[in-house]
Amino acid sequence: MFQGLKLSCQILLLFFAGTALLSAQPIDTNEGSQAFKPILSCPMATADDSDRHPVYFFQHKFPDGSQDLAIVKSFAGEVSDIKRVTFGGDNSAECFYKYLAIARGSDWGWHLLWLTENSTVLRYARMDGEAWVTSPTKKFTLQSRPTRQPIILTFGQQVWVVWIEAALNTSSVYAVYSGDEGRSWQDVKMITQTGSALSNLQLVEKDNKPYLVGQGIAEPLPLTGW
Repeated sequence: MFQGLKLSCQILLLFFAGTALLSAQPIDTNEGSQAFKPILSCPMATADDSDRHPVYFFQHKFPDGSQDLAIVKSFAGEVSDIKRVTFGGDNSAECFYKYLAIARGSDWGWHLLWLTENSTVLRYARMDGEAWVTSPTKKFTLQSRPTRQPIILTFGQQVWVVWIEAALNTSSVYAVYSGDEGRSWQDVKMITQTGSALSNLQLVEKDNKPYLVGQGIAEPLPLTGW
């Protein structure tokens, strides 16, 4: 049943593995700058807006000296004004934000996800794409095990925040679900556990239903039954 889907998944995984190094390159830019200045240290997340212009979610040093999160759009190689997402960040020159993720939310704006250094709490917020106002931060408290690869998966008005927790000889995939585009959330749920290493988690669609695939996942996992 899933042979065709599995082949599609393998092709998708090869594509994402090849493009991850390109899309994950972070940027550094001064407020008001009209060009990106690549750096090699801090994470960055990207997504396309409804017109297929790239949007970048990254750590930026603001004039007050704090290293906070920001969003910027790119049009034909030039960037728009930097929009601030967080306040009160770290003042050091190090990468304060360990993992970042961004996904477009219908026609209203953006889903944002981040994890700070030395923290096991994922933070989520919605950001208006016109007024550029961020909603109050939602915290997803995780276990004490190392947390890796948090991502946002969207399917219509359905949203999943998915991550991997690694323990001795075991990798578990956890998720938390929203059926109203991030306005409210259900409880955290473990959706699979395996002795294999997990990576490159992605969402695929089959018969108008969402499935989770990735390296180390033997069969596509239906994201249903919440």
